[in-house]
Amino acid sequence: MLKADFHVHTYHSRDANIKPKDLVLKAKVMGIDILAITDHNTIDGFGEVESEAKKLYKDLILFRGEEIRVKGGEIIALGISKEIPKKLSPMEACKLVREQGGFIILPHPFDRFRKGLGNSSLKILNYIDAVEVFNSRTMFSSFNKKNLSFAQKNNIPMIASSDAHFLEEFGNAWTVIDSARNRNDILKAVREGKTKADGKCSGIKPHLKTSLRRYRII
Repeated sequence: MLKADFHVHTYHSRDANIKPKDLVLKAKVMGIDILAITDHNTIDGFGEVESEAKKLYKDLILFRGEEIRVKGGEIIALGISKEIPKKLSPMEACKLVREQGGFIILPHPFDRFRKGLGNSSLKILNYIDAVEVFNSRTMFSSFNKKNLSFAQKNNIPMIASSDAHFLEEFGNAWTVIDSARNRNDILKAVREGKTKADGKCSGIKPHLKTSLRRYRII
């Protein structure tokens, strides 16, 4: 069994401040086997995390990712090598991800306060590889319950993620995967639903810090 967090930000996201070295060290302490770097509309943070992992945690399995702002919400792409432009329609963005052979996650879809796609997700149903049924930044459990219901109703594999923007949030949610230790097998296992989502709410403090960070107050 492997422990994964497929939704983590670094300081390359304007509203986050996690340093790659600190992230890698905490992943090692927390027993995280798999980590996806999903900064907002950029893949720039991945290289720094990869460099630190080679020095500090060689067994860490990394995925290059991007949390992409699309019309009406957000999607996450994993396994891409080129950035996907923001503000495309969800369908246009998904097609570009697929052209790169990427894996598509639907993050916090029914969180009304955090760019969830909601029922618009139905338009890209055939592209979604996994639904984030638990996001530790989601403040209301009813939103996570709707995420879970959507995934179950549409028979889509389920994951949980910390969506960490600050180091203290990292480790608050994770996905346990029944898989061998290589990227292809990991994504195959997720697509086959060999996952267990778990975690806890990070509370309101990270959201307050995000607002301050966005305007460079902290």
